Amino acid sequence: MATRAIAVDIHGHGIPARLLDEIRRDGTRLFDGMTVEGTPAGPVVFIPGLGKIRPLAAPMLDFRDRLAWLDERGIDLQIVSPWLDMQGYEMPPQAFVRWAIAMNDAVADDCASSGGRLIGMSTLPVSDPKASVKELERTVRELHLPAVMLSTDPGPVPLHDSSLEDVWSAAEDLGAVIVLHPSLTGPASRIPHSADFGNLYWRGIDTMFAATRLVLAGVLDRHPRLKTVLLHGGGFLPYQTARLDRSYVINAIGPRNLQREKPSDYLADFYYDTCLLTAPALRLLREVAGDARIVLGSDYPFPIGDPDPVGTVRAADWDDDTNRRILSDTAVRLFGLAPQDSDV
Repeated sequence: MATRAIAVDIHGHGIPARLLDEIRRDGTRLFDGMTVEGTPAGPVVFIPGLGKIRPLAAPMLDFRDRLAWLDERGIDLQIVSPWLDMQGYEMPPQAFVRWAIAMNDAVADDCASSGGRLIGMSTLPVSDPKASVKELERTVRELHLPAVMLSTDPGPVPLHDSSLEDVWSAAEDLGAVIVLHPSLTGPASRIPHSADFGNLYWRGIDTMFAATRLVLAGVLDRHPRLKTVLLHGGGFLPYQTARLDRSYVINAIGPRNLQREKPSDYLADFYYDTCLLTAPALRLLREVAGDARIVLGSDYPFPIGDPDPVGTVRAADWDDDTNRRILSDTAVRLFGLAPQDSDV
């Protein structure tokens, strides 16, 4: 019987329903006043330091229904990250640590009951770098979560801050993948009169901004084994490489102390998901980053995500080897998944 490589979606979001029960039961004490209330649109969580977030839609909470969605689209595995809105970057530090541990345990448990089709991704309480290293070690070694999702703007500690050096070193040593997802509260959200364009433009701007700062701050020079994924195809970063390099050459950005000639030399150090929704954009991304650095991403369960991510990749009209790398092989290698085949 003919076989095909498994398709791996590395960009799916979820919040285990048991977490809401934990908030209802002990959110005031454990998580400094976190609460949840029911609304017609779904449960709404109040996060200390942030306020009420968007309602949690049913597909976000149900880790079983998503398997049918994956089946309909020819996707075998999904790596599930805790939804960014609920990761708690605004919380008081000690409560943030407790919340990250509870969230990681819940994601690991719900994914473990999927028959191997869902693989969990953790979060880290980055306002406490020492606790973040400890939690990263625990989630990789004990919970077997191969990756971490972090905001491109995780509160008061920017990703390029020197206080996170030990976190990046630990990720290198553990082989953990760092997946960077832009929020709706990052630098771009301060653009006047632009709130209607948050999902359209803010996320792409903030990804470009965070990745550029990582490069210019020398994080990739100091941590060459760091495995970092930029979602939504890298935001605007891959499509403004000449402007980035020109700004560096004329000293408009800096300091100019990179180990390589120009900032764009580091773009192939990142990985990028395919959540660009269109084949022409994917073809340009391949020219910039190379097909060995692209992985499948859907942004499930959000309507703005790719409704047919495998179809988008195939529409780029690449050869079978390229499709296999993007749909399967790169993700299998990057996340340390067991190679396997599925029947056509």
